[in-house]
Amino acid sequence: MIRNYLKIAWRNVVANKLFTSLNILGLATGICVCITLFAGVTYELSFDRSYQNAGNIYRVNMKTTGQFNYQVWAQLPNSVGPAIVQSIPQVKSMTRLVKHDFGAKVSLKTDDKNFIEKGLYLADSTVFNIFNMKFVEGNARTAFSQPKSIVLSQSAKKRLYGSEPAFGKLIYVNNRDTLHVAGVYADLPANSTIDCDMIYNIMDSWMGQTVYWSNASYETYCLVQPGANVERVQAAATALIDKNVTKGNKYFTQFIFQPLTDIHLYSAGIREGYSGKIGNISTVKTLVFLSLLVLIIACINYMNLATARSQKRAKSVGVNKVLGANSNHLLALFYTETALISWISILIGYCLVFVVRPIFQNVTGIELTTSALFAPPILFGLISIWILVTLIAGSYPAFSLSRISPLVLMNKLKLKYSLADFIRKTLVVFQFASSVVLIISVIIIIQQMQYVRNRDLGFNPNGVVTVNIKAAQNEQQVAALMDDIRSVPGVESFSAVQSIPGDVESGRSVKKFANDKDGMPVKTCHTDGSIIKTMQLKLLAGTSLPPRIAKGDSTCYVLINEAVLKYLGFKSPQDAVGKYIATEMVNKSIISGVVKDFNYQSLKSEIGGYVYYEMNGAPESLRTLLIRYNTKDLSHFMQQLQARFNENMPSSSFDYEFLDSHIQSLYTSEQHAVKTATVFSLLAIFVACLGLFGLAAFIAEQRTKEIGIRKVLGASVSGITSLLSQDFLKLVLVAILIASPVAGYLMNKWLMAFSYRIDINAWAFVLAGTIAVALALLTIGSHAINAATANPVKSLRSE
Repeated sequence: MIRNYLKIAWRNVVANKLFTSLNILGLATGICVCITLFAGVTYELSFDRSYQNAGNIYRVNMKTTGQFNYQVWAQLPNSVGPAIVQSIPQVKSMTRLVKHDFGAKVSLKTDDKNFIEKGLYLADSTVFNIFNMKFVEGNARTAFSQPKSIVLSQSAKKRLYGSEPAFGKLIYVNNRDTLHVAGVYADLPANSTIDCDMIYNIMDSWMGQTVYWSNASYETYCLVQPGANVERVQAAATALIDKNVTKGNKYFTQFIFQPLTDIHLYSAGIREGYSGKIGNISTVKTLVFLSLLVLIIACINYMNLATARSQKRAKSVGVNKVLGANSNHLLALFYTETALISWISILIGYCLVFVVRPIFQNVTGIELTTSALFAPPILFGLISIWILVTLIAGSYPAFSLSRISPLVLMNKLKLKYSLADFIRKTLVVFQFASSVVLIISVIIIIQQMQYVRNRDLGFNPNGVVTVNIKAAQNEQQVAALMDDIRSVPGVESFSAVQSIPGDVESGRSVKKFANDKDGMPVKTCHTDGSIIKTMQLKLLAGTSLPPRIAKGDSTCYVLINEAVLKYLGFKSPQDAVGKYIATEMVNKSIISGVVKDFNYQSLKSEIGGYVYYEMNGAPESLRTLLIRYNTKDLSHFMQQLQARFNENMPSSSFDYEFLDSHIQSLYTSEQHAVKTATVFSLLAIFVACLGLFGLAAFIAEQRTKEIGIRKVLGASVSGITSLLSQDFLKLVLVAILIASPVAGYLMNKWLMAFSYRIDINAWAFVLAGTIAVALALLTIGSHAINAATANPVKSLRSE
């Protein structure tokens, strides 16, 4: 019986090449999108689950006071981890992780090569057991048994030493510290939040030796006993705050134990984490929504295209019923046909996944390995999608056509299409409403990103290149480099800074007077006197920082922004110049000048207090050289800079970045959102247009005789085309009316993530509606014109 159904289904598939091609094209596109997005979602959900102790590892976060807007931070003081292990028996062990120099790039030197490294961490020796790292050279037990030891990942070892063994070799860090390689561990999984490429012992540094409850710069991971009550552990940890921190210094109030497996997707609102692999559960939900939406639209297409052929299939059904077939036999036949088409579509769609995989990674930013596409969840998902598509897409055609009466053979009973018409039109409205929502979303997202790119940030990032000088052996080497760069044609100005906007500034506070209990949280950056010219900051009053400070001068000279000025209570910028304020650098800091507020972080954050400072014996070193240039031959300019750098700092690697590119990198997730929304909107619209094409074919088929009569009575081609198009335009207009408020609500929620954002304008909705109408007209135009120009004799011959 099944074999017979397959034969009949195959004949019907081959006999209707156009509709079969449209069905397979729509379903294959939907299935390709669904599988690809499902694989991406599966990868995102798999983060950190490969660790042996994953279910018992927690990152300890902390909630700050109102002084820091009750934010949750991923970094803690370095005393918290040891205190938790000593005080709470349910915690087996802990490890602290901190990037070298709190995240600044590191210059490494082996015997004959220089490197720039971003993934150098300090950690407790317990890190190897907590994250069950597998060593390929050396072993975890003895890795940190000797002082000044470092362990490398296999990738880092290959980068530094190639195929040679690394054990026992020396690495020079920033031309200051000499470390010996005590082990090499297997690369951490790609789906690991922990992204250490190199680790050395935190106890070899003041970061581990000097324990304090003040500065929060350390990620802390705890391994708890299996079955422990984590809420009680969390409460016990929080109780340590009152025991160890005085009331006046208490800027955090609670410790929060976050499961390791939640960190990747549930850390978007958590500040100060080190990992560069932070995702967002909203992104996962969006991908799931898009995959289901495109698949549902593809299934709707199948239903519309299948029922569009109902007139031709009606007599076939009638013949089968006269010959003894019942409704169950016909249901099985129609479901078999749907299953056959959907299976062909799945095979084509699955093959397409491997073709579009690189495009998917570029669009969404989510890594998708080839092996992930052969994972059991994906293969099981293929079977599930096949069954789901067969049941959903085949349901309406199967039930509606299987109930046709055999009287249609004698034209004694006409098919009633009122309910069928309503269902089809409803489905098309749903398709186009979904498409319009996506079009509006894309338009508004693009507007917001253009606003981000074009907004006046308060400084000019264009025409500035940053050069890493962290590995300078002394101040004289930096001074010689700066003197040499001065003569390079095209250099307008330069400044040495602790950090660049959006990077690793220091977190401190400014007080109105020395014994002020509260104070204002600010970001501080050590720099020199040319910072205003180099950054093109807007000076409101005073002067820039002094170009030189006399030896023995203990004054800290500061540039403050308007946010700090407002907090300090000065009536105007001029009133603040020359006044003394209390900073954490020194109790008496003098205000050299006041600059206009500028966006030192992304536009997702409000502008807070910012202080540039210069002083003798500054607590932070100058790590980066900002160089403002004006040249038409950038390539030659960079070659000259590199030559000067290599002459003055031969033991360091020349590492540079353009400031405008760095600023744009702050919006990587939003840029991926633009690409994702655009690409999948186009796919959804394409599949929806296939459905509209099917409905146009159906209506043209239904009204063939009506059109013939109208032509005989003198109707023009344009009049008939307009008549047929009006029906579709009504559906599209209904879709636009439904989609507009939905899109407005969703985009308002999305824009709330930005402190500085656009206002949603009505023209975005008008443009989206116009695009939808234009697409509809283009899709149905060919059917309408063909029907209007057809010979009426053929359509009326049987009457």
